[in-house]
Amino acid sequence: MKQLLLPIAVLLSLFLNAQITQPLQPDFGPGGNSYTNGGVTQFDYATNGNGEDFWLYEPNTPTPDSANVVVFIHGLGETNPKLYGAFIKHLVRKGNIVIYPRYQRTLDFAAQIASYNDSCAKGIQRALDTIQQAGHVKGRRDNFFLLGHSVGGVLTADLAMLYAQYGLPKPLSAFSMQPGAANYLMSDYSSFPSDIPYLILVSQDDIVVGTAPGTTIFNQSVNAPTSHKNLVHTYSDSHGSPGITATHFDPLAGDAAFDNGETNLFIAASGSGPVDAFEYYCTWKLQDALMDCALHNQNCEYAFGDTPEQHGMGNWSDGTPLRILEITPHVVLGISETENQISVSVFPNPSRSSFEFRVSSFEFKQPLNLELYDATGRKILARTLDSQSSIVNHQFSSGIYFYQMKSSSNEILKSGKFVVE
Repeated sequence: MKQLLLPIAVLLSLFLNAQITQPLQPDFGPGGNSYTNGGVTQFDYATNGNGEDFWLYEPNTPTPDSANVVVFIHGLGETNPKLYGAFIKHLVRKGNIVIYPRYQRTLDFAAQIASYNDSCAKGIQRALDTIQQAGHVKGRRDNFFLLGHSVGGVLTADLAMLYAQYGLPKPLSAFSMQPGAANYLMSDYSSFPSDIPYLILVSQDDIVVGTAPGTTIFNQSVNAPTSHKNLVHTYSDSHGSPGITATHFDPLAGDAAFDNGETNLFIAASGSGPVDAFEYYCTWKLQDALMDCALHNQNCEYAFGDTPEQHGMGNWSDGTPLRILEITPHVVLGISETENQISVSVFPNPSRSSFEFRVSSFEFKQPLNLELYDATGRKILARTLDSQSSIVNHQFSSGIYFYQMKSSSNEILKSGKFVVE
């Protein structure tokens, strides 16, 4: 009887698991389906091109006079936009122009790798010029964002650091999804700008580039404070069906409407998976939130701070939370923190306008310096403390804020966050 019950139990378990489904796309918020535009107008200036070309996608239904600009930099060999078509469509229907630059002429990587940044930048510049011409939605050059996957994730980091050298607008944010491989990295990212909000995504089961290249960029970009720089680590979850994966190809969610007919070994091998909770609660959510935070100081809690909004992945249909994103902050402003020297408490937290910062486990032989930052890393207040507590009154907007308590020699003794309702 036990031999009979075992396979029945296994079959029952599989059946029940199959009935547990992924969360649907939310109706509102970052990653949601509250679209402002119904369709996408496509312009092909790159199929079978020479490596300094681009594809262009503009919102329609209705067609706006102007729009923000998102540069989406593809992975190695991914010169068919269909591979990322669903992501491109999401961004355009949110009201953005998407530039998809082609930085490769052929698959002869060894001969071209040194030219990828130059080629990509030239394609972007040509696209920016094109969208100022008649017959196009005008691009808002001041509202310029970088997004890339795989080698495109490396180029995203490179161009965010070298934008002035290439004559590009300064990015308001950058997002490197599974950047790599290691031999494509620059030797040093320490000059990455301190005021560009930046996210790096790596995945548990990425056997193509692994997690080391993304971690290297994260660790080397020491100028960018944790208030607006996070390393995001994804994990698989097979609680329901279909399960959530954590591979190199998760950001590829295809749409045949973007097929340009090109194929090669990389395009064939990559394929393009379905749109699922990974997009809604990870890549799409994080990109939407990055842009909202940089532009309007809204939805910053979805982009930074290891908040439930940022690391949450929604719930399976039985109410079980999907495995959350692991968020890693870095050393704030690149200065080594001595976390145990003092204790800092913020009361009340959250609050609306007034906060009291209380310091303990510290003898005031010298004053402390309190600095407050908003979610984009902009310093909004600085104050010298010479007693155990200080009340700060300020006209805060709603959102997440960060504090640093520094010594008179500018060493960070403590850092943390507080919430304004």
